[in-house]
Amino acid sequence: MALNEAQLAEAISSSKIGKYDLVKLALDWIEVKKHEEDYRRLTQSELIKKSLDDVVEGEATPAKIEELRKKIKARENKQAGEEEKAQK
Repeated sequence: MALNEAQLAEAISSSKIGKYDLVKLALDWIEVKKHEEDYRRLTQSELIKKSLDDVVEGEATPAKIEELRKKIKARENKQAGEEEKAQK
């Protein structure tokens, strides 16, 4: 469910975390989700809106962000290992 601007402003102001922490969480969420199909095709403003919606709705959490970072790192390590084997 996408929030309109008034709903988003209300959700941010009533959030249990501070607005700066909320924005930081949204930026971290963008960092780990930006390569996924749903996020890749969004404009910058749409990406920011979607990530804030995800944070406010509880889809983006510090635990999920950390989990996705680990998956990304594992995938990068696997790719680096495969490239190293191919060069030998």
